[in-house]
Amino acid sequence: MHYGIVMSNLDDCADPRLAIHLARAAEEAGWEALFVWDHLGFVWGSASSDPWISLSAVAVCTTRLKLGTAITPLARRRPQVVANALGSLDLLSGGRVSFGAGLGGVT
Repeated sequence: MHYGIVMSNLDDCADPRLAIHLARAAEEAGWEALFVWDHLGFVWGSASSDPWISLSAVAVCTTRLKLGTAITPLARRRPQVVANALGSLDLLSGGRVSFGAGLGGVT
């Protein structure tokens, strides 16, 4: 069985430093993965962080956590930009990236 943590990227969780703190604690506690939401907070008037920036910061501060978004709404992003970010993150993390893609919500 595999265990991972899913983290919001909205409001109080919009600070990428929180993702680093959570990832370090998760790795130390034996968790296997950390996934960050890919939501556009401005839709609801919320602060939000870019999941790729947060995951890049986590990648350089951890050694074994699998990383990814939960999920990336490709219909709202340019696929070539996502592919570039995904490839860069995979190199930075040493191949620890999992990619989830979907359509996203209705708002």
